[in-house]
Parts: sequence; C-alpha cells; structure tokens
Amino acid sequence: MVNKKIVTIAVMSVFFIAMGIGTITPAIQSIAEAFPNLNFSTILLVSTLPSLFIIPSTYIAGMVAGNKIGYRPLLIVGILLFSLAGAAPYFLTTNFTTILITRALFGIGLGVIMPLGNAIILSLFEGQERANMLGLSGVVMNLGGIVLQLLGGILAAIRWNYAFLAHLVGILSLIMVLFMLPEPERKEQQVNEKIVIPTTVYFISAMFGIAMMVNYPLLVNMSTIIITDKLGDAASAGVVLSMFTVGGMIAGAIFGKVYQIATRFTISIGLLILALGSGIVHYASNLMILTLGTTLVGIGFGLVMPAVMMILGMIVAPVAFAAASGILMAFMNLGGFLSTYYIAMLSNINSAVRFPIFVAMCLYGISGLIYGAIQAKNPPSFSAKS
Repeated sequence: MVNKKIVTIAVMSVFFIAMGIGTITPAIQSIAEAFPNLNFSTILLVSTLPSLFIIPSTYIAGMVAGNKIGYRPLLIVGILLFSLAGAAPYFLTTNFTTILITRALFGIGLGVIMPLGNAIILSLFEGQERANMLGLSGVVMNLGGIVLQLLGGILAAIRWNYAFLAHLVGILSLIMVLFMLPEPERKEQQVNEKIVIPTTVYFISAMFGIAMMVNYPLLVNMSTIIITDKLGDAASAGVVLSMFTVGGMIAGAIFGKVYQIATRFTISIGLLILALGSGIVHYASNLMILTLGTTLVGIGFGLVMPAVMMILGMIVAPVAFAAASGILMAFMNLGGFLSTYYIAMLSNINSAVRFPIFVAMCLYGISGLIYGAIQAKNPPSFSAKS
C-alpha cells in the first residue's frame, strides 16, 4: 500500500530542483566579465547549452520510466549528475570549453529528472485532485527555483564560479528519493500496453517550446539589464529573477481554483498575464517595477505550464504519461536552447537588450487573444474530470 503523503514529499523534493537550469542566470554578466575575450552569445551557452542536452535525455527518460527502467534508478542517476556536474565549474575557472562539457552533463541529469515527477502525479491522481497536485508541484518547483537563484546570485556576488555550488542542494533531494520514495507500481492492465503518442502531443509541445524560447531572453538578459543600466549588481539580479519563481509559486497555489473556474480559458489568462508582465519589464526604469513585471511573468508561465500538463493527461493513456511529459519537456528545452540564436536574430533587427522582451509582450498578447477566441467559438474538447 503506497503512502501518498510520503510519496508526495519525495516527489516534491524532485520538483524542488526541477528549475535548476536557472540557478546561474544571475551570474551571466559576471561570467562574461571573467571571459572578456568571448562573445556574449558564447557566454550564454553556459545557460542555454544544458537545454540542448536535456532534450534527448528527457525524451528517453520519459519513454523508459516505469517501463524498462524503474523511476527510482532514473531519479538517482539524474540527481547525481545534477548535483556533481552542476557544481563542477566551481573548480574550472580557466577553461571555458571544460565548463561547457560539465554543463552538458548537468543538462543530461536535469533532463532525466524533469518528466518523472509529473508522470508519477498523472499516474496516481485524476480530475480536480490531479489539478491540485500539479498546482502544488508548481509551488514547490518555483520555491526551489527561488532558493537556487538566490543562492546563485549571492554566491556570484562573491565570485562568478561560486554560483555553481548552489547545485549541491540536489543532494537533499537525493536523500529523500533514496529513503522516502518507493518504486511506483504499474497497473496490471498497463504491463503489456503499447505506448501511443497522439500527434496533438507534439503540436502542443512545439507551441510550448516556442513560448519558452520567447520567454528565455527575459531570464538570461536580466543580469545584463540590471548591471548595464546601473540598477544593481549580480545579487540584485538574483533577487529579481527569484521573483519569476515567486510568481510561479503563486500561480501554483491558485492553479487548482483558477482551472476549476476558467478550465479551457486558463491558458489564455496565463498568456495575457505573460504579455502584461513582459511589457512592464520592457519599460521598467527601476528595480521595483522590474520586480513587479518579472513576478507577473512568473504567474503567467506558472498558469500555462500545468494547464498544458492537464491537457496532456486528458489525451494520452496512463501508460504514456511519462513519455508525453518527456516530449513536452524536450520541446520546452529545445526552445530554451534555440533562444540563444533567437536573441542573436532579434539583435540584428534591434540591438537593444530589452527588444526581445518587447517582442515577447506582443507575441503573448496576440496568442492569448487568438487562443481565447478559438476556445470561445468552439465547444469544450476536454473535461476537468477526465
């Protein structure tokens, strides 16, 4: 008999480090100053390269989790890579290529971790209870993001390479998985069931990946905005970026109720909040306004992501939950990786560091209105009780 409270604590410890890819974003400008001979787009690879390696590892982990390989072994390997490879650049202060290699290994570890928490939730809970659990996971995930980004910013203020030590927080999650998480059992009818992924899953995941690509410039450029505009230092960037995760935590806390009321319009609401927050960040002239806008962006993204997960849970069979979640995470991180080139492309149009954030405001606003209009015109396709 599975004790759901114990499982919940253990699974939430995994979500606590799931936003670890943003840990060093407050240190980006400090890293750039430590390697003045490198192009800034190359420096950004420290943040975006893990996303490239998350893609295949997330997809593979989603396909084999609970099927060919157990959840616990996968989580243990993923968390070890997250913690050890994540902290390794602390010791590698002169060779940027070696730093990128460790960031690739870190990305593989995070990619293994990312689909497993959602897969366990989707396997154990249904309907409104599932929405509530996904909301709780959002709270914990963003709380972890706050802790990691604050640590990253504070440590970067000491010296740029200290920021990487924040990844050692993953050891706490490893202990909880080792001692508190039993191997989830598959239902008997799922043992020989073939995993079928509808084409819709790929379309939804691709759209979510584009949303991530559009959002990423705000995250990776924040330290540059704050330092170059003389609004603060790396520690200030850590505080402002942590408010993105505070916003996500707020969204996670209210998601169950918002989804119960808004259902199919939840994504539109999230997109419009994203547009509002991006607009505020673009025009902000001080840290307080910048913090407000970043918080709203976090709330918007924190509403969109679990709403998308709810849709996936409704259109795939239980045996395919992990695989569908893996595909979503793969596209999300593909968007994160492509953001480096997306930023470079936009810089050819307008070199202002905030210009991609203005573009995000426009794209989110238009998308939110179009999606809302489509949902208002068409009858509901999904039910919250599914």
